[in-house]
Amino acid sequence: MKTLPLVVDGGMGATLPPRAVRSAAQRCRELDAVRGIAAMLVVFFHYTVRYGDLFGDLAAPFHATYGFLGVQVFFGVSGFVILMTLERCRTPLDFVRARALRLYPAYWTALLITFVVLLVFPLPGRTPGWWQGAVNLTMLQAFVNVPHIDGAYWSLEVELVFYAWMLAIFATGWMRNVRWWIVLWLALSIGILVAARLLHRSVPTLADRYLLVEYSAYFSIGAAAYLDFRAMRIDRTTWALFALALAAAWLSAGLQGLLVAAAMVLLFSLIVLRRAALLNTPLLVFLGTVSYPLYLLHQNIGYVIINRLRDHGFEYGWAVAIAFGVSLAAAAALTFGVERPVQRRVHLWLKRRSSGGPPLDAARPT
Repeated sequence: MKTLPLVVDGGMGATLPPRAVRSAAQRCRELDAVRGIAAMLVVFFHYTVRYGDLFGDLAAPFHATYGFLGVQVFFGVSGFVILMTLERCRTPLDFVRARALRLYPAYWTALLITFVVLLVFPLPGRTPGWWQGAVNLTMLQAFVNVPHIDGAYWSLEVELVFYAWMLAIFATGWMRNVRWWIVLWLALSIGILVAARLLHRSVPTLADRYLLVEYSAYFSIGAAAYLDFRAMRIDRTTWALFALALAAAWLSAGLQGLLVAAAMVLLFSLIVLRRAALLNTPLLVFLGTVSYPLYLLHQNIGYVIINRLRDHGFEYGWAVAIAFGVSLAAAAALTFGVERPVQRRVHLWLKRRSSGGPPLDAARPT
């Protein structure tokens, strides 16, 4: 089966032209930088804002009050990357295999480490149970109402639902109409959000959970940007998609959502137009490279470290800095000691089984 091409500028793209192939590495580094920034926002939100909510209002060195919005940025990057991944896949199984290989090795390792740390150094109300840990291994715990071992895992549920929808579109051969699917998704989200406002009710749980009404804007911005990436210019239809996404973000999260979505439109537009070279710095790229393990590891383990250091007389600011350093080092060790070696070995094994096998998700996912 041949790779199913995507619609780019109204035409069908069969293969990447040499210029686009050469620029792919640059694009991936820029996306890594975006992930690195998003990860830092989330980490310091938890350490300077959420920690105070849970363990007492303390004199934090600063307050990353809106750092939680980094998760929305992750969703935008995911929208961009998943279309790229699907374009490289020959079959639905290729996509499932690529996503599983990218997500689960790091997740299982981070889950095991967090589980052990919480058993040895319990946090109030966060001591895990064995059944809870076993169900968490599936990454499907939210769908069966089992609590997460770490609250940061909530976004994985959102990602899995998005992957399922994209897989369904790919499997049915409708990727050629992916722009229209984005339009339909945004229009449906806007309709549900408007109806909820008019009726003075919250968005129905099923619509929120399985149509991702609250987050459709952010995924769509990234996906729409990818459709124009090869052309290195933004099509009028893409601007229309951006406008719909901005409307959905505003209806979902008010001015805050609108501003985040607008910032993402600007950022992804610069990436499409190859004007985001400032992002390509070694530090940001490194942070993006380890961002997924850092996201998985930082929260509860960081809380344990901060608590223990404060018990030994460390000031809050120093405790936060040390917790971040330990989390970053652990994330790097997981990335280069587990995640990448496992990916290489599985990839080589698959190549030995089939000389024509597709690459397993070379881009860095969320």
